[in-house]
Amino acid sequence: MQNFPPRPSGMPSLDTVKPVFKIFCDESCHMQHDGADIMVLGAIHCSADKAEQLSRHIKWLRHQHNYQTELKWTKLVARQWPFYQALMDVFLDDPEVWFKATVVQRKSTLDHSRFNDGSHNTFYYKMFYYTLRDFLDVQNEYRVYLDYMDTMGGEKTRKLCEVLTGEGRSQLTISATIVQSYESQLIQLCDLLIGAIGYRNRSDIEHTSVIKNRIVEYLESRLGYQLDYSTQPWERQFNIFRFAPRTV
Repeated sequence: MQNFPPRPSGMPSLDTVKPVFKIFCDESCHMQHDGADIMVLGAIHCSADKAEQLSRHIKWLRHQHNYQTELKWTKLVARQWPFYQALMDVFLDDPEVWFKATVVQRKSTLDHSRFNDGSHNTFYYKMFYYTLRDFLDVQNEYRVYLDYMDTMGGEKTRKLCEVLTGEGRSQLTISATIVQSYESQLIQLCDLLIGAIGYRNRSDIEHTSVIKNRIVEYLESRLGYQLDYSTQPWERQFNIFRFAPRTV
């Protein structure tokens, strides 16, 4: 019988290595006084291997459709509809990729002084907790990627991990990293999805964009429900949670 050398001290045993999952996050209309009547947070969740596979596929689709710029909801191009459709199909046809969005309704009625220690940032992290909590399991390791927004990125990642591992969730293995959205195919995909949800839910804008309306209608036809309704809590692949602020 062949003898194997002992495992070096400090190395984890094979049965303690946790599967790695990645979560790609984006946000829309999240500032307190930006004039929008809603706020949307979104996240795409999949295994690390699936994230790499999906990123390669999206890059291939970009080449096929000659789409060279960063994908952003605010900069859609009508003639690129075939690319947007193909991108949505890749996501919707893969049951191993999950998406969750939290839609805050009537943002102007938020009473932070009563419910959030006077801080919109505190509310923001609460909503991110609601967005990510159903993805998390202590049996796995999670790597969260957030879009770069400002120089407060370090504080943002620290606070998010603190919120996600609080109140009995200290066993979670989780880290958060700030990335530039143009470097991440899946953050750009998340931007497209939350953009569609935000567009469908906003009552303070004119819905006159042909390409945006087409994307919203296509998503709703594929999903079988409208984007301005909450899904069942157990919906995995495309979950929408609509949060209504307390007013009394």
